[in-house]
Amino acid sequence: MVIAEDKEVDIFVASKIGSFKHIKYHTDSTKNNKKCIENLVEIKSLQKDDAITSMVWGNEEQTEILIGKKNQQVQVYDTIQGFTKSYTADFGTGDIVGLGKHKRRLLAALSSGVVQIWSKKENAVVNTGGKLDKMKVCDQDTTLFATGGEENDLKVWRIGEAAPLFSAKNLPHDWLQLRRPVWVSDLTFLSPELLAVCSRHGYVRLYDTRSQRRPVCNVEFQMAATCMAPAFDDRHVLVGFGRGQLQQVDLRRGKPDKAYKGAVGAVSSVVAVGGRVFSTSLDRHLRVHQGDSKELLYKQYMTSKLACVLVQTATTTPLKREDPEVKEEDQVEGTEVKEEDMDDIFENMETIGEKPSLKRNGDTGITETKKMKPSTEGSTVDIEDKEEDPEEAIVKLLRSTEKQKKRMEKKKREKKAKSVFHNA
Repeated sequence: MVIAEDKEVDIFVASKIGSFKHIKYHTDSTKNNKKCIENLVEIKSLQKDDAITSMVWGNEEQTEILIGKKNQQVQVYDTIQGFTKSYTADFGTGDIVGLGKHKRRLLAALSSGVVQIWSKKENAVVNTGGKLDKMKVCDQDTTLFATGGEENDLKVWRIGEAAPLFSAKNLPHDWLQLRRPVWVSDLTFLSPELLAVCSRHGYVRLYDTRSQRRPVCNVEFQMAATCMAPAFDDRHVLVGFGRGQLQQVDLRRGKPDKAYKGAVGAVSSVVAVGGRVFSTSLDRHLRVHQGDSKELLYKQYMTSKLACVLVQTATTTPLKREDPEVKEEDQVEGTEVKEEDMDDIFENMETIGEKPSLKRNGDTGITETKKMKPSTEGSTVDIEDKEEDPEEAIVKLLRSTEKQKKRMEKKKREKKAKSVFHNA
């Protein structure tokens, strides 16, 4: 699928503070503005534990979004009706690191290494044997899901079975006979048999579950990989890194193919749709690149650190309101000031330039205001008490200057007389 030049694309982004936004992206850059962005949750109601850690589509029609939060809450968002359901993943400890759906079964994974499968009849719990950083369900076969994390290598599972179908095996020891560390930060299905993983230790590996347990392709980098997604070809993947780089890796030749520039913070999520690359990063920007030419087509500042991005291609979602987005950082709790109150404040403000001197008249209690002016002696003098002739003031000033000059000359003479070199 290629996005037409006059088409609108719906983008959903989630942030690390819990905000959830809908962006109507136009291929015509002149139509993109703040009015094309809307908040789908109330910003003032967000708490510290509302950070969104996982977001995936809940159906093939792309009308349902599964949202996982740091407080172990799983919410179901309908693109037309809004939030419809909510679950609590309290079957273990840790944040939600992966969500998925198979028919009416809901899958949720926690960072402690536990995956639970919800259904009306029963709830099955799968222990993956270590910490988890990512869990994903295969789009082509939703009965399959894969897991991986820190020192917990890639495993492929099937719903309803307790043992994994495939367990990855590490590469042989390096030339120093040291074990290679394992840390799967993200993974993706290229097909039900082909999987690719990226690591915080800087490698990208391709596994074929039909041939061998060890990777069939290994690409090394000198920086930590944070996220990945399938590219436009079945043997190309997009990999985001912690230093802000976004690379397309060719798994046939085993080396990087293209680089998409622009990000400053770590790339947190990436999606390739219709010849374009959509990515979010911790520098609070959403970026859209052209897939073949690597040109930056669109960049939008979203006011918060973005964690996930989804692009809707099967259907379209209309904007619910035309108001521009509200900045999270500018929210202030308190009462709002009305226009009438503002008018009263400006009317009662004191005029700058006059310093009123308050003086009470004995028993009357009436306050009088006197204007003050600076005098040549350094003290303030009331205008009404004394009005001095300007010529006399100038004469006094000259006299004081002459006296000061004479005093300075006298001090110099005394110093010169006491000098050792002068007496010699």
